[in-house]
Amino acid sequence: MKKFSFRYESVLKMRMDKEDQVKNELAKYISLRQTKLEALDALNENALSYNHHIEKLLNEGTARSEMSQFNQGKTYYKKKREKLLGEIVKLDEQIILTQSKLVEAMKERKIMDKLKEQALNEFIEAINEADAKLIEEVVNFSNNKKNGD
Repeated sequence: MKKFSFRYESVLKMRMDKEDQVKNELAKYISLRQTKLEALDALNENALSYNHHIEKLLNEGTARSEMSQFNQGKTYYKKKREKLLGEIVKLDEQIILTQSKLVEAMKERKIMDKLKEQALNEFIEAINEADAKLIEEVVNFSNNKKNGD
């Protein structure tokens, strides 16, 4: 019996590989975004701790002369926070672009899957027709043999 082979199997495999590649890219961006969010949380905690430390020193009156250093520290945390937020926004944009690429890759793969399914159904139908024809020939042959005796 003839074995089914899809003519565009290599194209289907290529599209599946592309889809996997885009999925991996998306996972990388999501992981990187999560890392940046965790870094932002840690920075916020450190900034809050720094502010409490400054308030404590100011309440004690021991650090009035060091105000410029405190302002530099606050500026550092502010700039670092802005930088991280900017990186997160860029990563969000990359994630959105990658998600749209993934949707397109999935559509292309699904098209090929449907074509493969359609080709398989046509193959099965052709085999069923050939089997029916063979059965009909066998029946006709045996009928002719009986009538011819």
